[in-house]
Amino acid sequence: MKALRGPLKGLVPFLAALALVLTSSLTHAQTQEAVLTGAPPSLGRVIRQYEPIRQDGASAYAIWATSEATSHQVWFRVSGGEALFRQRLRIYRENAGPRLDNSLPPLSTLVQEILTSAPTGWYALNSERGRYSYYIDGDHRQGSGWRNDEGVQVTRVRHENGLFFQIRFEDVPQLDDYNDLIVEVAFLQSQ
Repeated sequence: MKALRGPLKGLVPFLAALALVLTSSLTHAQTQEAVLTGAPPSLGRVIRQYEPIRQDGASAYAIWATSEATSHQVWFRVSGGEALFRQRLRIYRENAGPRLDNSLPPLSTLVQEILTSAPTGWYALNSERGRYSYYIDGDHRQGSGWRNDEGVQVTRVRHENGLFFQIRFEDVPQLDDYNDLIVEVAFLQSQ
């Protein structure tokens, strides 16, 4: 086979690079599965309000469903935040039980990324059945590159039709006020 000459010589590397960029873009676009929508359906009356949980050193909080018999759906939104640094919320969905080693699932399970602590509308994920874990991850950008947040505080309320969570992230090691990124999650479960 003869070597390519002239304008065709640069075309092959260009097409290879273009294919790589398009494949990468499509893969990332497919991971964004959450749909911006109205408010979630009612969770019903309050059954129990739990004491807040504080996890210093954590950058994410896991919510999971283990029942094969009932379906569930996750709704979430950023409800605000007062941070010194830019905030990022990432939501992961993994078809497995929760991880015990305090690690996040692979990037391929990322379903939404929001790059602000300003309030957003509600996002909904598709209804699922079976063992699923959802990871709500907070990060901040101080200078270049994203860093894990330094702590999580969670308030959980059980309702007739599921759970409501308020998840508050702290981005500095002093762990002062847990108000840098505030996320609300409604976890609906069919009866």
